[in-house]
Formats: sequence, C-alpha cells, structure tokens
Amino acid sequence: MSGPPPLLESPSRQRLFVFLISIASFMGTLDSTIVNISLPTIADYYGTSITLVSWIPIAYLLALASALIAFGRFANIHGYRKVYISGFLVFTIASLLCAISPSIQILIGCRIIQGLGAAMLQAIGGAMIAIYLPGRIRGWALGMLSTFAAIGVAVGPVLGGYLTEYLSWHWIFLVNIPVGICAILLGRMVIPNDQPDKKVRGAFDLTGAGLLFVALGAFIFTISMGRSLGYTSPVILSAATLFILGTAAFLYRESRVPDPLIRLTLFKNRDYTLGNTGLLCVFILYLGTSFLMPFYLEQGRGFSTNISGLFMLVPAVALIATSVIAGRISDRIGSRILCIAAGLCFACAMFLFTTLSVHSPIVIVVIYLLLFGCSGGLFIAPNFRLLMSHAPQGEEGLISSIAMTVRNTGAAIGVALFSMLFILAAGTASVDSILSVTQQDAGFHLAFLFGFAVSLVILVSAFFSHEREEMGRPETKGAE
Repeated sequence: MSGPPPLLESPSRQRLFVFLISIASFMGTLDSTIVNISLPTIADYYGTSITLVSWIPIAYLLALASALIAFGRFANIHGYRKVYISGFLVFTIASLLCAISPSIQILIGCRIIQGLGAAMLQAIGGAMIAIYLPGRIRGWALGMLSTFAAIGVAVGPVLGGYLTEYLSWHWIFLVNIPVGICAILLGRMVIPNDQPDKKVRGAFDLTGAGLLFVALGAFIFTISMGRSLGYTSPVILSAATLFILGTAAFLYRESRVPDPLIRLTLFKNRDYTLGNTGLLCVFILYLGTSFLMPFYLEQGRGFSTNISGLFMLVPAVALIATSVIAGRISDRIGSRILCIAAGLCFACAMFLFTTLSVHSPIVIVVIYLLLFGCSGGLFIAPNFRLLMSHAPQGEEGLISSIAMTVRNTGAAIGVALFSMLFILAAGTASVDSILSVTQQDAGFHLAFLFGFAVSLVILVSAFFSHEREEMGRPETKGAE
C-alpha cells in the first residue's frame, strides 16, 4: 500500500486503539517516577552508593528525551506500526533485563535501553492519533493520552513503594512484562499495516540523529545535574560545552543535507512555533511548581512527606479530570480558545502562589493547586491538536516527537530554574536547607513571580497561534 493508511472507522477498534496508545503513554511516564522511591533499597541490594544508584532514573530520562526526534523521523520513513510495536518489544525486554541485572552498572545500561523503547512509543503516539482517527474524535483521544500520562506520573511513587514494600524492588520492572506482551498482541490487531507514501520517504540522517542525541543528552544532563554538582563544576561545564558544540554541528548539518532529520523551515510557521513555545512554558511551570511545592508543604508548613504527597495529588487529579473534557471541547470549537483560557488560568494561579506564606489557610492552598492543575488540563490536549494540525503529510511522527522533546526539555528547565531562583532569593545553598520564615517566603515569592511571567508568555503565544482548519489529512474511510 502506498500513501497514508485509511482511517479507523469502527468505534470498537477506535477505542482499542486509543486504549493502546494511552497505555503506552502511561507506562512511559510511570517508569520515569516508579523507581525513585526504591533507590535506597536498590543501593542496599547492590551494596553501592546512592550517588551511583541515582543514575537509574537519570539514564532512563536522558535516553528518552534525547532519542524522541530521531524515532519520530524514523517512523515517518519506515512506518508507524513497525516502530510502535518494536518500541513495546524493546521496552518489555529491557524491563526484564532490569529486573534480573546482576550489577548496578548493568541495571543502568538496561535502563538506557528501556528509555530508548519508551522513546519509540512516546515519539509517535500523538502522530498516530492524527493519522488513524477521524478529526471529530482526535481531541478526545489526545485528552486520553494526556490523562494516562498524568496518571503514570501520579501513581508511580505510590505503586513503586507498594511493590518494593510487599514484593521486592525487582517488581517495579517485572510489572511491565505482562502489560508489554498484551500491548504487542493488541498492537498487531488494531494498528493498520502502513507503508509511508513514497513521496515522503527519504534517507534517515543517522549522523544528524547522533549529533542531536549528544546535544540533547548534554543539555538535559547540564540542567538536571547542575543543582547537585554545581553549575561551575568541571563536569557540568564540560556537558554545557558539549551541548553548544553538538547543537552548532547539528544545525550546520541539517541546513545542508538533502534529507535532514528536522526541516528547520518548519519553524518559519508562526503558529507552529508559537504552539511549541507555549508548550515549553507550560511544562516549565508545571514541573517547576510541582518540584517546589512539596518543600513549601513540608518545610514551610511542617507536613509529613505522606501528607504532602496527598496535597500534590490535587493538581494531578485536576489535570486528569480536565484533560479529557478539554479534548472533547476542542473537537467542537478548536484549540485556540481553550489554550487562551489555560494561559489566563496559569497567570491567575501563579499570581496567587506569589501571595502564599507559611501562614496561609490550607484550604486556600488546595484551591490554588486545583486551579493550577486545571490550567494544565485545559492546555495540553488542545495544544497538541494545534501542533498536529500543522504537520505536513508524512511528517506527523516528527511533529509529535518534537512536541514530546519540548515537553521533556521544559520539565527539566522548570525544575532547574525554580530551584535556582528559590536558592538565590532565600540566600541559601540548597532548596532543602533549614530556613527562616522570611527566607522561605522570599524564595517562594521570587520563583512564583517568575512563573507568573512565564504564564504571560503562554497567554500571548496562545492568543497569536491558530489551528489549521483541517487537522491532518482528509478523512477517508476503509481502515478495517
């Protein structure tokens, strides 16, 4: 078959397809958080330091964030079904290898492979929704994708703690195996057997993919580890230099090869560029705030870790509840109004956070967290729909993978910037230092004032970006 695959028209097959894509989204985000609570147990098991064990989540996230665009482009060339099912296979086998790793070094290596498998899945999930589903339900499907991703983040620490406490830490990886096997079988049933249009085929830019992998990996490492290692340490300075050189080499190559990994002219599209700008800022806010709020609750308010965790479920539940609704509404009225509303809500939430002190009524804190979570839910699915509406035919996987890379990059930047601003304003060496009430308030106020400024960027980018009327390709029947 040549050209794009026909749409899935059977409602039952559509539901199975969305469930499959959502499960992949859930597993990818779950495995980014499920392991964290088990790190001390794993350190004891291998008789090693917590510093080395901390590379278990870092290795996964570096591989995931660095490989997304490469796999998105690869799927454009070789087909989505092949890449997606292969991604589940790699993820499942790597999970088994993680569970039976005889040494901490091998476990870290297997986590890199697991991250690559997750990248294959996350890179093209949104693209497959745009390609295989009718336009009338794509917003709903993207809302489901966002919802399951948020659930994975929220339940990861809880599930990880339960499995480690009552079974063993090995089960945080073994639990992926039956899910992966079922997903592979389901994928073979419901994903159409596609062959990309010969017009959009091209050579895979392996050198460009390697340069981008190095540049993104160095960037994520720099901003993720800078706080703990020190931004002036030789390791961080070397990583930052590698990022700059790798980025320059990548851009130079992409502007000259006939089949680039990324067509840089994509970003001449104002609506598409503004959509990605808003997405980056949303994840700077969401992860920065999610990182800082537990310190406010535990150190500023004196709550235990368990109680603080319950409070942090509030924005997650609000995001989950709002995402599917926002996706449904975007199917009817488009994305722009919802993204503008999200920008306004973010601005209100960030401004209200700047008024918090350690003496604020806790019910007020909960209301602000609810507003914050709803802001994310209003934005994510409609924004993804907007971005995919600007995908040229045959490059849906690339557009999807760029969006996922922007999300991961924004998350890392948010944690780094919010923690750095808190430290500067509080006049301390670390976020978890023992501080006076005045220092704590100063740190939180500056960080959330920065968040308010970022929310204005979201609002402006949403106001000036527009969705293409016809999202994706024409709706043609017959994909049974």
